[in-house]
Amino acid sequence: MPKKRTPRQRRAAQQRARLQQRQDVARQEEFHEEHARLVLDRMGDPRFVQRTTGADGVATLTWDAGSQAGTELREGFQAQFAAFREKFGREPGPKDPVFFDPDADEPTPLSQRSFDDAVDHMLKAAEDAGVDQAPIHAWREVGYLVTEENQHLFSAAEVQAYADAVTRHRGDIEDIDLASTVELSADGLRDLIDETITSGMEEPAWRLGAALDHADDPDAAGLAATTLTAVLMTWLTSAKATATTDLASPALGWIRQNLDDEPADQAFQLAGLLGSPLAPNLTVNEALDRLGDAFLPALIWLVAGLVATEANGDVEWLTQFDPDIDQDDE
Repeated sequence: MPKKRTPRQRRAAQQRARLQQRQDVARQEEFHEEHARLVLDRMGDPRFVQRTTGADGVATLTWDAGSQAGTELREGFQAQFAAFREKFGREPGPKDPVFFDPDADEPTPLSQRSFDDAVDHMLKAAEDAGVDQAPIHAWREVGYLVTEENQHLFSAAEVQAYADAVTRHRGDIEDIDLASTVELSADGLRDLIDETITSGMEEPAWRLGAALDHADDPDAAGLAATTLTAVLMTWLTSAKATATTDLASPALGWIRQNLDDEPADQAFQLAGLLGSPLAPNLTVNEALDRLGDAFLPALIWLVAGLVATEANGDVEWLTQFDPDIDQDDE
């Protein structure tokens, strides 16, 4: 059996997780401020490429031909023009693509397949040369390449997305304190369930679902949804395992009386977790297919009904059922 943390260890882990969250937020704010200063500092500076957007919404890049960036861009375009002349036997025209499909008989914009082939070639060359491949993988993932010289042309969110992709491909992601993550999720859910009970409204559960749906980082949102679902299901099944009376009927009755018929009907689809013999016997995937966006809210409503009827609305009653994480303490 996994070793259960003592209350003192749990509080310490939660404090570490909250501190980490605050530090992450502070770092994000600092990064956004630094990026804003960088954009302002480079605005109009001839040493750097400038981007302007016209009234028609078309963005135009300009640069000083004598600057380092201008020299590098000129050399890059000259190489492309030379490749065009070699491929098609003529000078490129104003409507010809600068980056063209090398396999096409006529000047054609670079296809996705050709782009992927080019990236694969660069990755192989980088591997052979012992060069870090993560920036190239990140370029393929997000669709653009951020460098020290061009980062002012991107938003802070775009720069961060590229940097995060580089970090992932380097395998530099910090270890996650899984126990702290689960415990912090449980605390947040208890607050949400308490709000549901005291307000008698279904809205708090929907608010959580909407926040996950509109999160900036889909991967993080997916991990959060999985963790929250695991905590909620553990509460329900653990309560059922220790119960000597029917838990589902009173919980569903509370939902129907205090929230509405529709939330009660949706929670009923999951009431098998509380041992209801009348509820459908669904797998998680089947429940997700049947309930869609209401899956996570239905779990929250079912737990709220359970706490309201079994613990007189005291959400701390749920702590006895918190998931145990088999993880060594520091």
